[in-house]
Amino acid sequence: MKKYHFISITIFILQGCSQNNQPSNPVSDNIEKKADSFFPVTSFIKGQIFTLDSLPVTPLALTTIKGKTDSAWIPKEKIKPLLHPFLTPVINETNLTQYFKETRFNDQTLNAVTFTYDPVNTVPDSIALRHWDVYVDPETGNVMKVYIVKQIKDNNQSYTQQLTWQTNKQAKIVTILIKPDGSMDLVKEVVYTWDFSNKR
Repeated sequence: MKKYHFISITIFILQGCSQNNQPSNPVSDNIEKKADSFFPVTSFIKGQIFTLDSLPVTPLALTTIKGKTDSAWIPKEKIKPLLHPFLTPVINETNLTQYFKETRFNDQTLNAVTFTYDPVNTVPDSIALRHWDVYVDPETGNVMKVYIVKQIKDNNQSYTQQLTWQTNKQAKIVTILIKPDGSMDLVKEVVYTWDFSNKR
């Protein structure tokens, strides 16, 4: 309970930050800074997994490979191992502030305050993270979506893995092969959905 209380406090702080210094541009405001504290993304996703475990639903998996999509109901416990790569390295308040910078983008057309994190300089090889975003509802301060990009190597091949987590709704994992010539090839896209209310 303490963990989720802490997340609520952090979201409240994010909301306060997004409402300070109202943008002069009615559409967007882009502010880049070297933040002393980041949003604890890993704790947030773990909290979402905990919430998913408590729901009386079976997620639907839509898997797309080479343009062909197959659907299947998947037990919740089988989703956890697939999400594990995105839980490391841990993104907490301070452990990555020396490697990444924060940019805040307030886009009223999307009704979201986006906190974007990119490398300050070269990231050590031990850190597979390359980029992540946190989308916050400016009215409620609640996290709407989290987007994470990692670059990994497997069998001497390089891949980009992307996780898009829509709060309380679904998770999408995209795997992209980076070819030696720099071009990219979509290997697989999997969408896990557990909210079937059709609410947008």
